[in-house]
Amino acid sequence: MKILFIGGTGNISTACTREALRQGHTVYHLNRGLKAAPGKGVLSLKADIRKPAEAAKAIDGLTFDAVADFIAFVPEHVEADLKIFAGRTGQFLFISSASVYHKPARHHVITESTPAFNPFWKYSENKIACENLLRRKYEERRFPMTIVRPSHTYSEAYIPTPFGVGFTESQRILDGREIVLHGDGQSLWTLTHSDDFAKAFTGLLGNPRAYGETFHITGDEVLSWENITNLIGDALGKAPRIVHVPSDIIARLEPELGAGLLGDKTYCAIFDNTKIKQAVPGFQATIPFHVGVRRSVEWFMADPRRRAVDPALDKALDHILSDWKK
Repeated sequence: MKILFIGGTGNISTACTREALRQGHTVYHLNRGLKAAPGKGVLSLKADIRKPAEAAKAIDGLTFDAVADFIAFVPEHVEADLKIFAGRTGQFLFISSASVYHKPARHHVITESTPAFNPFWKYSENKIACENLLRRKYEERRFPMTIVRPSHTYSEAYIPTPFGVGFTESQRILDGREIVLHGDGQSLWTLTHSDDFAKAFTGLLGNPRAYGETFHITGDEVLSWENITNLIGDALGKAPRIVHVPSDIIARLEPELGAGLLGDKTYCAIFDNTKIKQAVPGFQATIPFHVGVRRSVEWFMADPRRRAVDPALDKALDHILSDWKK
């Protein structure tokens, strides 16, 4: 198949690119060309998708079996995609988020039929609006869309924590400094390695069972946040100094960090993956977190330049700890 990934070099799309190439597909990337393509054979179309005329010019004369947008976050982004790719693709895949599911949680097991409702996090509200727009287009004119909902997917360059994607909290652990963990740390959470995600995602490309449908793609391993944090410490070779702080206190002190807790990570997230396994027979996540996080730590430790600390996040964590102790 001839596939176009909008983005293609991010946390999730890098693994999807590699898997699509491995399967023998022709893979195009449409992006600004700021990062090297992950793998030989990627055909690069240099353009800014936020500039529709520029993007339309880059794909002039081309059609695709599938187009996947990994960097659409608001309805305006999807509207632009619809104008650019209508009539140019046999399938359009929108990367949404499992954070759209009803908050507070209605049931401890989440399926695709769980309502999408999250007034706590603007990110999730925007993803819901994008999904609704695509469903209308499918209902009105059978636009061949597929909605995909990842849930906290991580890769070699991403150590998953409640507050960020970089090395800030890992560096605090290595330095023997305290880190913040929301609540009592016992809420259950699902992490998915991007290589596992990619196996299911590429199975949806050009798959007639996927048209007009919504799928979440996650692993089946469920861990508490306390487990997750201690496994990160194991990989780093240093026991974390955990301070438990209620999510609502974190949200009051640092609203930007709190939105992702009250709108997502405060609640248990356990997923029923029956639907994706029916659409992509044989899919099974095979990378447990204790293995995946060691890969991530090895990646960061291999080059000091990768171990950047976010000063704003570091300061915010200190602020939370200081106020909570008072």
